[in-house]
Amino acid sequence: MARGYEFFEHTADVGAVVRGATLARLFENAARALFDLIGDSRTVRPRRRVRLAVEGAGLEDLLVRWLSELLYRHEVDRLIFSAFEVERVDRSRLRARGVAWGEPIDRRRHLLRHEVKAVTYHQLKIVRGRSAWRARIVFDI
Repeated sequence: MARGYEFFEHTADVGAVVRGATLARLFENAARALFDLIGDSRTVRPRRRVRLAVEGAGLEDLLVRWLSELLYRHEVDRLIFSAFEVERVDRSRLRARGVAWGEPIDRRRHLLRHEVKAVTYHQLKIVRGRSAWRARIVFDI
C-alpha cells in the first residue's frame, strides 16, 4: 500500500482500503484514492487552491462529507485535484479542514477514468491500529 490505499472490486462499485499514520493523513490518502479513481492525477497541475471545511455526525460521516465536498467541487466547479493537505481533524468536534490543489478539467490533458456518483456509507469503517488508521470506503460509479 505504497500510495496509502489500494482498490478492491465491489458489485457495480469500486472500493478502497486506505491507510494513514494520522487521521489527517488518512483523509488525504482517501482523497488521493478518490481522484486517482476519477482520473490520472499525474497530469493535474496544482494551480488552484481550494479551502475545505466539513462537519460530521461521527468519524465515518466526517470522512464521507470530506470526500463528498471534494466530489462536489469536482462536479460543480469542473475541477480535478492532485494534492491534498488536511490541516486538522478534530475528533471531539467532528470537524475537518484542509486544502486541495488542482485545476479546471482540460479534456485534452486529463484522462477521466470513472465518473464517481457518490461516496457511500456501505461497509464504511474506520479503525485505529497500532501504527496507523485504516478505512474501508465504497464509491458508487
